[in-house]
Amino acid sequence: MNVDKITVCGGGNGAQTLAPIAACNLGCAVDLYAPFGDEAGRLRSGLAAHGGLEATAHGSGSGVQAKARPRRVAADPAAVIPGSGVVMLVLPAFAHEGTLRQIVPFLDEGAWVGAMPARGGFDYCAAKVLKEQDREDVRLFGLQTLPWACRIEDYGQIVRVLGVKKMVDVASRPAAQIGEIAPLLERMLGLPIGRAANLLALTLANTGQLIHPGIMHSFSATWDGRPFGVEDVPLFYQGLSQEGAKTLAELSDDVQAIRTRLEPALDLSAVRPLFDWLLQSYGDAIADPSTLHSAFITNRAYAGLKAPVREVTADAVQRADRVRNSGQFALDFRARYLAEDVPFGLAVSRAIAKMADVQTPTIDRVIAWAGARLGKDYLGRDAGQARIPQAYGLGSLDQLLSFATETERR
Repeated sequence: MNVDKITVCGGGNGAQTLAPIAACNLGCAVDLYAPFGDEAGRLRSGLAAHGGLEATAHGSGSGVQAKARPRRVAADPAAVIPGSGVVMLVLPAFAHEGTLRQIVPFLDEGAWVGAMPARGGFDYCAAKVLKEQDREDVRLFGLQTLPWACRIEDYGQIVRVLGVKKMVDVASRPAAQIGEIAPLLERMLGLPIGRAANLLALTLANTGQLIHPGIMHSFSATWDGRPFGVEDVPLFYQGLSQEGAKTLAELSDDVQAIRTRLEPALDLSAVRPLFDWLLQSYGDAIADPSTLHSAFITNRAYAGLKAPVREVTADAVQRADRVRNSGQFALDFRARYLAEDVPFGLAVSRAIAKMADVQTPTIDRVIAWAGARLGKDYLGRDAGQARIPQAYGLGSLDQLLSFATETERR
């Protein structure tokens, strides 16, 4: 499969990394759709100042060095979506549905639309939007995770790539057409692509739902509530405690119990235990692979990444790696590590477990804890606000499995 143009939707770390890498690897035009706030204007200003977007490796071994100027940057989908063989949503999961509604009217017939990462329930959410707009000719795919640990250094100019995964899994709908999109993604990203049998596998294999809430939960047990100076904000991944690693392992065990229950009905081999996934994804970047805990704290790709914080003297939430002053900061329990990875991750897996009559004690405990900090009851009153299958008309396990195994459009 060859394409003349792709469009990247988003203006954050992942989108600004993908755009130059895809342009260099595919040799095709790349447009950027940036509909949020003043992102499009800021991107255009940065591009003009730097002559393009640059993704630069941090340290040795990551092998990423790409610079390219997107052909067009716009906040209007009509200006960038038409003519795109592939449209990639590199956005928080809560922006998927709204962005799909904006772009679907402008998609070419048979175009591919994918999410990187897909997070829980992307397939049935997207399928609902396509059906409502009578665009079931559009094909879907999702990637399990971002291929990179990356951070914007100068907006619209330079992104630092701190680490690169050795491979990333993808699934498609229709599943039978995975052989068309997977080779293109390998060329686009410049790394091996594993082929998951279905998008339900990616929902369960979402490692962000385990890692991010699990580590935030562990911080709540060790932090005394006193604010940090900017230099004292704890490392996120490499600050993992032994007790936190135990929680991560138990979350992974809960997902594996769901896999065991569903696997006779469909192929879920892509749903690996967290420890296996970590070793496969980062390989030689991990200095000590002997335990889950040591694999996290010695992973070179995670070096320097800080916990999410908010400034205690201001209303604005800031990420520690973007702070440029010497204020005081508190851990931010409303950051996307909970606000995204619970309603678009753990809550989705838990809803599937409930359908399958599988007990998930650690998932339940972490969801309840996170919900208290977010002001949500995802185990009860607010369950329908998460991207659970029941909220999209898939009210039974049979309906969910039937949807997951469909290979042809209605």
